[in-house]
Amino acid sequence: MAASSLSSEDRLKLKHEFESATVKHILFKSKVKSYLYGSSIDLEPIVNFRVCSFGQWIYDRGMPLFGQMPEMRELEKVHKEIHDFASYLVKLKQENQTEEALDQLPKLEMLANGIFELLKKVQEKAGLA
Repeated sequence: MAASSLSSEDRLKLKHEFESATVKHILFKSKVKSYLYGSSIDLEPIVNFRVCSFGQWIYDRGMPLFGQMPEMRELEKVHKEIHDFASYLVKLKQENQTEEALDQLPKLEMLANGIFELLKKVQEKAGLA
């Protein structure tokens, strides 16, 4: 989708959606960390990539609008990977290997940074940066 074909109001709405998607991903990371540090939270959005709010954005808005972009397809792939890794961390915690799970947080951050970079690339390629 080329942003140049959109009204200024629609362009602004899409820019806000990208900002919202970024916030949703930050919240996901927070939930994972909170769980690992002992908070009781709903694990479904952590272990299921389609249930988290960022995943909902990907499949409800991102893919229909930008799925033709290789960067969007890569974003979908990395999003699945971060959930697979988060599920692994949850499993470690459930098996009383909390220290091991906490030691793996830098890898979670690395994957998360990849998501931020890809989201920015999609936004730029769509002419919405």
